[in-house]
Amino acid sequence: MEVAKGNWVGYETIFYNELTGKHSTSMEEVIDYSRLQIDMKGLSAYLDYGYCVFGRTPIKQVKYLLPNETLHLEGGKLEVKRQDDDALRKIGVKSHEDDVLSMLSNSINTWSSNFEEDILIPTSGGFDSRLLNVLLHDKSRIRSYTYGTSFNQNLSREAVYAAALSKKIGTYWRRVDLGKFNNYVQDWYDIFGPSVGASGTYHMEFYGSIAEMENQRRLHLLSGIIGDAWAGAVDVPPILDPQSYLKLGYTHGMSAESSLATGVDYTSLVEPIFEKQQDYLQAPEYRIITAMRTKMMLLQYLIKVPSVYGFPGYSPFLEEDIALAMLNLPADRKANRQWQRDFFKSNGVLFEEEQHSYTYQNSLNYYALMHTPLEPLQVDVLKEVMKPAYLNWINDRISTIGKKERFFQQLMHTPKVKELMKMAGFKNGLLKAYFAYITIKPIEIMLRRRNAA
Repeated sequence: MEVAKGNWVGYETIFYNELTGKHSTSMEEVIDYSRLQIDMKGLSAYLDYGYCVFGRTPIKQVKYLLPNETLHLEGGKLEVKRQDDDALRKIGVKSHEDDVLSMLSNSINTWSSNFEEDILIPTSGGFDSRLLNVLLHDKSRIRSYTYGTSFNQNLSREAVYAAALSKKIGTYWRRVDLGKFNNYVQDWYDIFGPSVGASGTYHMEFYGSIAEMENQRRLHLLSGIIGDAWAGAVDVPPILDPQSYLKLGYTHGMSAESSLATGVDYTSLVEPIFEKQQDYLQAPEYRIITAMRTKMMLLQYLIKVPSVYGFPGYSPFLEEDIALAMLNLPADRKANRQWQRDFFKSNGVLFEEEQHSYTYQNSLNYYALMHTPLEPLQVDVLKEVMKPAYLNWINDRISTIGKKERFFQQLMHTPKVKELMKMAGFKNGLLKAYFAYITIKPIEIMLRRRNAA
């Protein structure tokens, strides 16, 4: 009997416990802390990616369904079965941008017609949220919110473009200033357990602030999650062997290093998956699909977090037909996302061709470190599964931010200077330690809960 099915792109991941038979979209609900055993290969993979991969987790008994897998209950035991991947036969089916825009418009406006409440659109300076704002017919229902990423958050490109968009199409808009999201690590674990590093806590501060501004009233979230991948902004390099599979994780450095933390090789987890996908991965479109499927373990927080604050969410870009129609647009129209640029220009919202004063600076994580210091990792707890030398290095880096380090960080967060410093071989060790910290902290919380069980 089928009891659960994996989504085509991995959204709303199904976790299951092989011992207890429990399954849920919440990893926390299926963990039996009294019988918890560590899966060192699953843990090492988690550390390198910053989230669970390959259907494995840091817990031996707990696994999750990959896209197109189904969970069956046979004779009182759970069994995983694999189904055909429909996306394979849809890759390369020609599509036209007018049809894609029509599909998006129909999907968004049909969804919005099913309820009366206003619609919350987290609006950045990017194309995905801009497209949603333009395509939603009833602009009077839009509640648009933005956070800046620079030291002066009102000067951030995100905020400047979002304000310009709101003014142009006549919608409600406000900016939310962030900086205290390191205080939400424990709350993050309560939602995601040890499935994802705490790299999205800034959204908890963001939506918590919005809930207060809206007096806790219910809004429906319209999300632009992974729209850029299908539209032409993502290019995944060839995957020629299991070792290069990490490129599909699209981690952007927001992870730890298993070689320093555990020294455990997890190649045996990668090899069978790579062997099944090797031929398909030759197609650039399939590499993009696989990258999104891999990272969806993390990215779904973009909808799951706001739902915790009373904003249930939806995104048309999670719909398979829409996603593949976008992916199948002609290459020349997807290059530089030209099809969307032309659409925005026709609607007077191609701000990239206008004169605006803003900064590309992205300093949120450093800003938060300076304003809400992190408590050290508990080495005595973590040394069971990780090397103390690595843990101590992380603790030292995040706790000693002197004048020299602050000057260095100012340079590393100045856009043009930053690129020159990278070319000269400079690396940001502080942020590297920070990303390792937020990846490892959920493992510490997991071990502490197990020890208390």
